Amino acid sequence: MATILIRTVIIYILFMFAIRLMGKRQVGELQLSELVTTFMLSELAINPIQDTSIPIFYSLIPLVFLLAAEVIMSFVMTKSPFMKKMLFGSPSIIIQHGILNQKELSRLRISISELLGELRLKDVSDINDVDYAILEQNGKLSVFLKKDKITLEKESDGIAHSIVIDGDINESNLKYAKKSREWIFDQLSLRSIDIKDVFLMTVDDGENINIIIKEEK
Repeated sequence: MATILIRTVIIYILFMFAIRLMGKRQVGELQLSELVTTFMLSELAINPIQDTSIPIFYSLIPLVFLLAAEVIMSFVMTKSPFMKKMLFGSPSIIIQHGILNQKELSRLRISISELLGELRLKDVSDINDVDYAILEQNGKLSVFLKKDKITLEKESDGIAHSIVIDGDINESNLKYAKKSREWIFDQLSLRSIDIKDVFLMTVDDGENINIIIKEEK
C-alpha cells in the first residue's frame, strides 16, 4: 500500500508539471495535439500505479518525449501559419451577413439544432439576428449580431421557436410556440413554399417568422 501511495504522489507531481508546461488553456480550448498529448499522458501516468511491477522510469521517458514533441510542435505552429492550418484547420464561417452556409454546416457535421443551441448559449434567440457566426479552431462559436440588434433597450420578442427543421415539423416546439400544423402549412402556402424545401422555420413570441430554404446540393 505504501508503494502505491508513493508512486501515486510521484506520478501526480510529474503529471501536474507536464500539464503546467503545456500551458493554461482550458480543456475546451486545447488544440488537437494538446488534447492527444493529454490523453496519452494520463494513460502513461496510470500504468505504474495500477501495476507496481512497472518501473516509474518506464513512464518517465515517453512522458518527457511527449512534452518535448508538444513544445516543438507549438513552436513550429507559431512560426509556420501553413503548418498550423494543415494540422488544426482554419475558422469556418457558418453565417455571413445573416445568410446561413448550409454546405459548411453539413461539412462540419453540425445539425441546425446544435447550432441553435449554441446561439442560445450566446443569448441569441433568433438566427435572423446574427450577422456573423464563426466556428473557431478550438471548436468554440463566435457570434456577431447585426447592428440594428445591438441595443440595450430593445424590446424582447421572446425566443424563436424552431418549428420546422430540415423539412420536418418539431411537434414539441410547435406546442411551445402555441401554433398548429395547419398554421404552418397556411404560412408556407402564402409564400408558395413546400415544407420539403424548408431547412429551418422559426416563429417567436412576437409572431415574427423566419424561413430558410434548403440549398441545392
